[in-house]
Amino acid sequence: MSKIRENLITLLIFVVILCLRIPYINQSPYEQGERWRQSDTESIARNFLEHRFNIFYPQFNYDGPMPNYVQLEFQITTYLIAILYKFFGYKYVLARTVPISFFMGSSVFLYLIARRYYPIEQSRIALLLYGIFPINIYFSRAIMPESSALFFYLGAFYFFIKWIDKAEVKYILLASIFTALAISQKIPTIFIGIPMLAMSLQKYKIKIFNVWELYCFGIISLGAPFLYFRWIKSVAEFKFVNDIAQKHIFTKHFQAFFTREAIEFFQGKLPQGYTLQILCLSLIGLLFINWKKEWPIGIWVGAMVLELILIVAVIRLYYYLIFIGPLIALMASKPLNSIWKHKYGGVWITLIMLWIGYSTYISLVPYYVEKTELIKQANMVKRYTKKEDLIVVGTPDPALLNACERKGWRANIKYYDYIPKDPVQEIEYFIKHGAKYFVPMKGWIANDTGEYKEYLNKNFKKIVDEEGYYIYQLQ
Repeated sequence: MSKIRENLITLLIFVVILCLRIPYINQSPYEQGERWRQSDTESIARNFLEHRFNIFYPQFNYDGPMPNYVQLEFQITTYLIAILYKFFGYKYVLARTVPISFFMGSSVFLYLIARRYYPIEQSRIALLLYGIFPINIYFSRAIMPESSALFFYLGAFYFFIKWIDKAEVKYILLASIFTALAISQKIPTIFIGIPMLAMSLQKYKIKIFNVWELYCFGIISLGAPFLYFRWIKSVAEFKFVNDIAQKHIFTKHFQAFFTREAIEFFQGKLPQGYTLQILCLSLIGLLFINWKKEWPIGIWVGAMVLELILIVAVIRLYYYLIFIGPLIALMASKPLNSIWKHKYGGVWITLIMLWIGYSTYISLVPYYVEKTELIKQANMVKRYTKKEDLIVVGTPDPALLNACERKGWRANIKYYDYIPKDPVQEIEYFIKHGAKYFVPMKGWIANDTGEYKEYLNKNFKKIVDEEGYYIYQLQ
């Protein structure tokens, strides 16, 4: 009965974590938070279904007519969404179910890792913290690949620990596959290799070079993503991953962490993602880490701090902070577990969790707000144009183009060398390549000082609906 009770308590925590992700589960990708990335991800799933159902050929709706193959992560999340769309139709609840499922799987791995090093009470606290972080709640139900990256990243570490403990080939094979998939989802997860290497050195010492399983691990975990990224680079028209690495990360190294922009980013986004109170608790937990017993966790913390310095400080994308989350949960659970042991510890832990929960709710509400103007503008386009019509949108954010469910270009962004920068010449370029309509965002065009709109007003027919939204007919 005691075992059943213990399992029920743990199961209840998982149920709470899942329930926190149910609100807004059927909401469109066009939210205030990360609508660009969410709408891009969802559009890739639709394009799998409507154009080329091949996981090795992801397609964007921009910039230009299809195919628009794009260099991005291995498309596990989008491909699963496309399969669900194929059988059950285009429902956003299906799209959000995929990342939520991956996150719940990552929660299982975090709990199993915690149980390897900590008592059950502390493991539950770490699990609950991991499930209620604002950054985790939002991105675990966002139509993005972050949840799948967390799943494979934590699974890789767990299976590697199992291999270190038991030396069974099945565990190193699983660790290899999970590491390869983690890196293929988000390259910064490669830093998980640092604690893995440390554990191998501690166990085998100088004999590490005789361990054939580690050679296999390296070939699979690094070779598979390397081959994938080489392949996708060869077919892609837009090489985002390659550009990020070459133009930003490799050119800045350590010095980016000390820039004003990076410091302001971390000062604002870390408390936003994890709450100030939990960050303080995690720092306290780090001071009291038991290096004799849990040193692999300590090395893991160091590895992910290095990732913050080398990668996140350069890119400064909010969702890249998500990979430090498991360590913050594990570290913060240490002082909280000490509180739990006291006479009224349960009361204090409950109050702390309620405090964090309230802070989380307040911080997330603005992110869930849908951009109704964008949706209305897109609906107007769908009423007055055909599915196959190529369009031009007046926003650098492609969410409007994705919401329209059309293919085309983003105007006046001055990004591509082969597209003229002059408004008149740019419009002529779009028309020459098949664009039929120009869609401003309720009359707004990015970077326009008036010249762009003036040319459109003078030379093209304006189609206006009853709510005042309009588009220009280019041909």
